[in-house]
Amino acid sequence: MKLNHGLATVIIGVAIAFSQPEIAVTLTAQDVGQIAKEITVLISGPKLGTGVIIHRQGNTYTVLTNFHVVDQRGTYKVQTVDDRKYQSNLITPVQSVDLAVLKFTSSEKYTVANIGNSDGVKEGATVYVAGFPKPKPASISRSTYIFTDGKITGNAAELFKDGYGLVYSNITLPGMSGGPVLNKKGQLIGVHGRGDGADGEHSKIGDKSGLNLGIPIKYFTTSEVGKNLGIITPTGLPPNAVRPLPFPGDEYFKDIPCPGRRC
Repeated sequence: MKLNHGLATVIIGVAIAFSQPEIAVTLTAQDVGQIAKEITVLISGPKLGTGVIIHRQGNTYTVLTNFHVVDQRGTYKVQTVDDRKYQSNLITPVQSVDLAVLKFTSSEKYTVANIGNSDGVKEGATVYVAGFPKPKPASISRSTYIFTDGKITGNAAELFKDGYGLVYSNITLPGMSGGPVLNKKGQLIGVHGRGDGADGEHSKIGDKSGLNLGIPIKYFTTSEVGKNLGIITPTGLPPNAVRPLPFPGDEYFKDIPCPGRRC
């Protein structure tokens, strides 16, 4: 059979186009830093902490943070990248882990975090953590946004207490709990919440004792709260993630709907 030269050229061109490898978009640390700054919020109220915007529906935004950041009764405010402050009275704990969500309403357009695959993070990978350290008279006079880089040093198959499983070397300070842990693509792979050597937020022996801990994002995306929001689980995550032991309940949350949680 004789093939028309022009047709052959078109067919070969299409074949080459389909066989080309997908070009990965490479982000610089500055690129990821800009993403982090847009999605990271300051949470103030009975406690100070950090959060990350993970969902928007109409004018309602949902912020993900640590349960221990909002576990005291009172009114909380969310401060966004443009320094606007929004009151939040609706707080919902996430079953079995040290996570909670709170909502605020705004007609402004804010960036929502892209969800990454926390299972795919390997030791040695670069990660970034953002947040708002608590003020200290001797150094930080007010809660100021900071962004740090580091390396994953562990991704525990068997989780530590309260859902913590990501271990990394980033510099963090009290007040950064609830802040995003991002990969090199600027995707949210975890929520920062603890420094090593203490049962609480950070070690009592100084602000920085070495390694830090975050909760893999899959424990939010596979929770009832995450599913109800319609958060998309990245390809590669197990459909039924193994749950860690229940996070202790708190009297403050006994009247807040939290399906399956021991409130």
